[in-house]
Amino acid sequence: MDLNRVRAFVVTAELRSFTRAAQELGLAQPSLSARVRALEAELGVELFSRARRQVELTDAGREFLDHAQRLLAAADEAVRSTARAAGGATGRRMALTTLAASIDEGKAGVVVALRRRAPQLRVTLSGVPFADHVRAVRDGRADAAYVWPPYTAATLAGLHVEPLRDHPRLLAVADRHPLARAGAVRVDDLAGLPQVPLPDDVDPVFVAAWRLVPAPPLAAVAPAPTVAALLDAVAADAGCAPVPAPLAATAATPGVSFVPIDDAPPATLALAWRRDAAGPAHALLHDVARELLAG
Repeated sequence: MDLNRVRAFVVTAELRSFTRAAQELGLAQPSLSARVRALEAELGVELFSRARRQVELTDAGREFLDHAQRLLAAADEAVRSTARAAGGATGRRMALTTLAASIDEGKAGVVVALRRRAPQLRVTLSGVPFADHVRAVRDGRADAAYVWPPYTAATLAGLHVEPLRDHPRLLAVADRHPLARAGAVRVDDLAGLPQVPLPDDVDPVFVAAWRLVPAPPLAAVAPAPTVAALLDAVAADAGCAPVPAPLAATAATPGVSFVPIDDAPPATLALAWRRDAAGPAHALLHDVARELLAG
C-alpha cells in the first residue's frame, strides 16, 4: 500500500478539506485528489462522500481512518528509528551530488527532510559537471548521486541504481530558432539538427540516450562540461540540446526556449550509491527520496 496515498487520505480527513490538505502536503489539489482516488480504487471502496460540497467520510472511510492513522504512526516511527541508526556517529556525512544547475525544490526538500530526520548527519548537495556526475560516487567523493541512466556496465559496476521518476524530454533551442515557435516536435525532427557536444570522457551510453537520435551532427563549439555551458551554447544558437524537463526550470537561461518532444522516451531520474558503502543512512535517503521525488 502506497503510504503517500494513505497520508493524503488521512490529512484530508483530519482537515476536512481537500484545499487545505493539498496546502499542508505541498501538492496541487488535482494531485491530492488523484492519490485519494487511487487509494479508493486499491481498497475497492469510497472513502469520502462526494454527494455534498463539504468533505465527509463514508462509513468505510471512518473505519479506515483509525487503521490509516496507526499505519502512518508506525511508518513514522520506523523512519525515526532508521534516522537514529543513520546518525548514530556524530558528524557523519551524507554528501549528495547532481548535475550542476539541476538542484530543484524536490532535491532541496530531500536535504531538508534528511537533516530533520537525522540531525547528526551532515547533509550536503552540490552540482558537478557531466563527466563527474557518476564518477563522484564511484570514487567516494559523494555518498550518493542523482543520475540519469542508462550507462555502460563498466560505469555502473559496483553501484546500486534506484529509479525515482520519469520525466518528459524537451528540446532546448535558441529563441530565434524556427523550432522555438513550435508547440511540440518529434524525435525525427531532431535528425540533421546540430547538437551541442558533450566532453569525450562522458559515458557513451549516457550521451547516446541524451542525444535521442543516432550520430547527430555536432555543433562547431567546444564541448559543454556543464548544463549551464550547454545552455549558454544553445542561447548563442550554436546548436540545440535535448534535456530532461526539470532543467527548463532549474537551468532557465535567457535566450533559450524549451519545446516538448512528444514521442521521446522519458528521462529517468535515479539515485546511485556504492553497494559496498550502503548503510542505514542510504536506506533513509532512499525512503525520503521516494517519498518526495517518486512519481
